[in-house]
Amino acid sequence: MFKPPLPHRRDVLRAAACAAVLASCRAATDPTTAIAAAARPNEPAVTLRDACRAARIRHGAARDHFIDPEDPMLDRLMARECDVVTPENGGKWAVFEPQEGRFDWRRMDASVELARSIGATPNWHTIIWQHMGMPPYMKLPAERQAELGIPENAYFSPEGTLGPDTVWPRFADTVAQVKERYGDVFYRIDVANEVFFWETADSHPQEQDRHGFRRGMWWVAAGGAERGPEWLDPFFHQTRAAFPNAKLVINEFGIELNEGWQQRKRAYLLDWLTGAVKRGVPIDGVGLQSHLIAGKPYDREGMRKFLRSVDRLGLAVHITELDVDEARLPRSWSREEKDRTLALLVGQYLTDVVNHSRLEELVWWHLRSDLNFLAREHADLDPRPSPYDRQSRPLPMYEAAVQALRNKTRAG
Repeated sequence: MFKPPLPHRRDVLRAAACAAVLASCRAATDPTTAIAAAARPNEPAVTLRDACRAARIRHGAARDHFIDPEDPMLDRLMARECDVVTPENGGKWAVFEPQEGRFDWRRMDASVELARSIGATPNWHTIIWQHMGMPPYMKLPAERQAELGIPENAYFSPEGTLGPDTVWPRFADTVAQVKERYGDVFYRIDVANEVFFWETADSHPQEQDRHGFRRGMWWVAAGGAERGPEWLDPFFHQTRAAFPNAKLVINEFGIELNEGWQQRKRAYLLDWLTGAVKRGVPIDGVGLQSHLIAGKPYDREGMRKFLRSVDRLGLAVHITELDVDEARLPRSWSREEKDRTLALLVGQYLTDVVNHSRLEELVWWHLRSDLNFLAREHADLDPRPSPYDRQSRPLPMYEAAVQALRNKTRAG
């Protein structure tokens, strides 16, 4: 299994100097730095991967070859920055098995091949997705909706045949098919994704159980109503049996804000993690998607407390989908003001994670801002949710991330 090399003294010194030599992020004053910047105008002298390796953290990003352009500049950027590669969509059930027993591996193959070609390791995102990313046959029969009293239509389909009799053989078979095709090559596997409820102003109490789980298709089929928090356990055991070397995580979003529903979700997640460790569930860490929101209150103290609690459980933290949504910032702000705000938030968040948990992986939801889904959703803003711009030039967010990692390196 790949382990980031122990930092050479030279590498540590480079990491310590990184803020001064990121010539693409701010004006350089040293003549030698200016010469290096002129030679490689789009490349920082110290990469985020350098800083992560010095801190014994894997660095990487998501990519989807069927959405992203065939872009040699992007290929070079991924090769320079990534120790891990996550298929943005290729590892989702609806993509690689759209019909039962009929597989389309092209998108997942592309991500695995990219990782291999640049000397990185692929991740598998994701097996279980509680409310999205599933083909119609992997949903509950539509005629059961009234009986179950679940108002969310996304869990049901007229073609749905998911239930107690089909959930386990299908899960086991699909895990076995992925193992047969790729072997035990994945660094991290998101066994369960977004299984806890996302409260909104229109939420109905019947949409979640008393443990905070979505009463979704997997929850119903695996007996969540009867088994309580233990309904997830067999999925981890089955995945561990097939992939003994992978880091198995539960992957969640929406726990970083100082808002009631996110604080409740954070508590539900920690409660499940605590119970899972006690029950001997083979889980290696928690995946924090980390879709940060600028312009909303980040709960620094609450997150620090959560991260310390996770660390006491002996679990690692994996940042799996880092980006920043700037849509709530004032439109009157300049690009420079927005960039400073995004950088400050990323710096605060990463500082908290590296100083209060055992961070093992830092993955961006795309390295380049123009490829992030937020750029498609808010095209009128030309947002910068990722550490590089569309020309593969590092942004202030990049330097803030390096600074946070540099502080971790100094702390040993």
